[in-house]
Amino acid sequence: MVTANRPLRQSARAHNEWVVTYTQRDLDAIREQIEQTQAMKRRWLVMLLIIALVMLGGTIALLSTTYALYSASKSDRQRLNQANATLQSLANQTQQQLDARAAKDASDARARADAQAKLDSILPSVLNSAAGGGEVANFARLVYNLPGSRIELSSKPPDTLFRNWKVTSGSSAEVYALVGGFSGGKWIIYSNLISRR
Repeated sequence: MVTANRPLRQSARAHNEWVVTYTQRDLDAIREQIEQTQAMKRRWLVMLLIIALVMLGGTIALLSTTYALYSASKSDRQRLNQANATLQSLANQTQQQLDARAAKDASDARARADAQAKLDSILPSVLNSAAGGGEVANFARLVYNLPGSRIELSSKPPDTLFRNWKVTSGSSAEVYALVGGFSGGKWIIYSNLISRR
């Protein structure tokens, strides 16, 4: 680059101005600098584009993973809700069955207590052969309704007790057979329902 100091005239007054002249080599150097700058800008733009594409790919992968996890958790939640509803229904059914069974057990316990009370009141007269036929027939029905349809005694019952006894109530009639036995040091009376009309 060559600089020269040339005086110029303007409206009667002259002052000095600097003039810059460029050689071909200077122009080539400037062009090369511009090309390098543009090439560097292009490299940075390509680099930024690559970084943006990588970030976009990562974002898409993250979103797809998040969506997959969301749908898996949603299906798991639906499955758990269905399982919970099934278990709740089963628990309600079990509770109803348990309530029905408890009511039946309470009713059976009351019936057994009533039967035991009646049995305790009838038993002395039956064992002493002082009871009439109707009383012994009711005794046979009471023994039949006990668990195992049997009663254990510490002393031997009268032999006249062991036969068939008929119980009539209204239009129905039931025939019970009393059978005796000895086991484990105790006398046992069994009552069997033979017929019901």
